[in-house]
Amino acid sequence: MQFFVYFTMTEGAPMTPPSAEGMAKMGKFMEKSFSSGKIVATGKLPREVTNIQLEKGEFSISDGPFIEGKELIPGFTVISADSKQEAVAWAKELRECMGNGTLRMAQLAGTGPEDMKMKPAS
Repeated sequence: MQFFVYFTMTEGAPMTPPSAEGMAKMGKFMEKSFSSGKIVATGKLPREVTNIQLEKGEFSISDGPFIEGKELIPGFTVISADSKQEAVAWAKELRECMGNGTLRMAQLAGTGPEDMKMKPAS
């Protein structure tokens, strides 16, 4: 199972960067997490988006609109775990490194090649 863990920005509330101690803790956590295979990916999503639209057989590509601050996901982590409880434990350790705040977690559906096989309509 894979879980998408993320946090969002709060309008008017700047993020407090982790302390030096928190950064050191985060480095150890990431090393342990990646080497064990529990964290599959980390990253951030920028405010800029590209829209790819298909209408009547014609594609149109455009930049924007930009993601609003309240919708922005500045950081995410993908956790591989055998259960939701295990994923929560890893997410709690991650949040502890980051300091106070809220993480949101959702199980990813269709995360493997077998899940991508199309099923005929009934």
